[in-house]
Amino acid sequence: MSPSEKRSNFISEDKVAQEANYWGIFVRLWPYVRRQMGVFTLAVASVVVLALVGRVIPNLFGYAIDDGILKKDLSLLTKIAMGYLVAEICRSLLLFSHRYLFNRLGNRVLYELRSDLMNHIQSLPMTYFDRNPVGRVVTRATNDIIALGELFSKGLVTVLSDSISLLAILGAMLLISVKLTLWTLAIAPPLFFVVIHLSRKVKETLRIAKKQLAEINSFVSENISGMRILQLYNRVAKNLRKFYALSSGYTKTQLRSVRYFALLWPTLSLFNAVTIAMALFWGGYLKAEDAIGIGALIAFFMHLQDFQQPLQHILDVYNQLQNTLTSAERIFDLLDEPAESLEGEVCRTKLSGQITFKGVFFRYSKHLPWALKDVDLDIRPGESVALVGRTGSGKSTMISLLQRFYQLERGVIYFDGQDHSMLAVRSLRRRMGVVQQDNFIFRGTIGDNVSLNHPEISREQVERAVERAQCSDLIYRHKSGLDRLVEERGANLSAGERQLISFARIFAFDPDILILDEATANIDSHSESRIQRATNEIIRNRTSVIIAHRLSTILNCDRIIVLSHGNIVEQGSHRELLSQKGAYYDLYTSQNTEFVSH
Repeated sequence: MSPSEKRSNFISEDKVAQEANYWGIFVRLWPYVRRQMGVFTLAVASVVVLALVGRVIPNLFGYAIDDGILKKDLSLLTKIAMGYLVAEICRSLLLFSHRYLFNRLGNRVLYELRSDLMNHIQSLPMTYFDRNPVGRVVTRATNDIIALGELFSKGLVTVLSDSISLLAILGAMLLISVKLTLWTLAIAPPLFFVVIHLSRKVKETLRIAKKQLAEINSFVSENISGMRILQLYNRVAKNLRKFYALSSGYTKTQLRSVRYFALLWPTLSLFNAVTIAMALFWGGYLKAEDAIGIGALIAFFMHLQDFQQPLQHILDVYNQLQNTLTSAERIFDLLDEPAESLEGEVCRTKLSGQITFKGVFFRYSKHLPWALKDVDLDIRPGESVALVGRTGSGKSTMISLLQRFYQLERGVIYFDGQDHSMLAVRSLRRRMGVVQQDNFIFRGTIGDNVSLNHPEISREQVERAVERAQCSDLIYRHKSGLDRLVEERGANLSAGERQLISFARIFAFDPDILILDEATANIDSHSESRIQRATNEIIRNRTSVIIAHRLSTILNCDRIIVLSHGNIVEQGSHRELLSQKGAYYDLYTSQNTEFVSH
């Protein structure tokens, strides 16, 4: 993928993110919340009751002053004191219940969302991973999910409960005095205008920061994976400078968002001071006219003081909510990526292995040249065919198209006479086995890596597969045998052991069609002899397509296909192609100087 295409992808991603909003995120989350409707209903109910109980307490004090203290009714004061104690106990219980219920709801929602996201990532076509670096995808599945989790553990609990509290406080104030409430909160509209303006600024800077963090994650992931090369070519210092530049840009953006967020606090303090001053002035005016009692006025001030706390809590989590919003935008942007189509006819019987390319054209992007041009090829059942050619000739592209990692632009590929685009992709791939130059080994045991934990592959089948792959002595020389633990990417295995395990995997799954993609590259001569014996065993009576740069490994193939710039230029057996003294002859002689001198 070219740098310009990557930049374009980042821009398009941010454009999609800008179109999202709080309501849109809530709508996307609602199906997950609805699955936990019982917990959600109880949580909301506890918040509502908590807000109402909280408003009873100031009214009790006002009632105690007007009808208890001023009238010297000690029995009423005793009852009010008991009522206050009961109200505080109820408030404590409700505070525990609504926090517990919301956190439980959040964990269940995150579990289902995380599962859906991981399932969706594994269903995406290969073109998505060509466009997006690994670091960005990892950020979506880890950091962004964690940030979204805080929406339930802190953000949602705070905003919902405090919003309900604000409404309850407003209602309680209006019940005491409509005039006093309206005069006191006259300053509220300008405050909300300032808050909305600052919120947009915070949201914008945090969105930029999220993009920068994804770039940092991608850069770090790539550098750690390529650490051997960086140290070998002394590129560590240069890459560190690039990392410092990326990190500095991210820090500056974060500080800008902090600056905008910090402006909210002076605004809140000013609002609090003005409302209290307004309440003192107008409350005193109403009391002078005997329009309000002293107890009711004190209750009003208690409600007004409580008004600041939920508003402060909402602003306190605002920065976090902005972070959650941008994370949610990116998660749902990923979930909206079209998955690879799973429709098609299921291959219910074994394939004979006949493969036909007919007029195939393909390119990775409309801005790039053709990777394959008008390719016609017929591979017979059980035939071993080698694809050779210089780098960029189209060998790996043909392999990728066989596995339907990409869609053809023109032409058709047939399996046993059926258009491969009409076959169910998972069913088709299940009939294929692939051994690559650098096979992926998962963390776990050797046995797990051979069977990939497939429920239909027994321990006995794994043992037979290991024996047929010529690696029994390599595996059983360790006392753990098949239960030997393998580190990430097979770091504690040699290159030859990793390749032999991948061959054992083929024997265990017994595919109808075999693809060997540089299977003996970068292997020592001793391991290569083992792998060559395994290769001879595995391709027997099986259609095999082999890519090899070392032509000495494909001399016994039934047919050799020579590619150049996406075209088939020659095909035939080794001897036939050498006798033609064409493209294959040039490739072979360039690798075998003894042949030239002879």
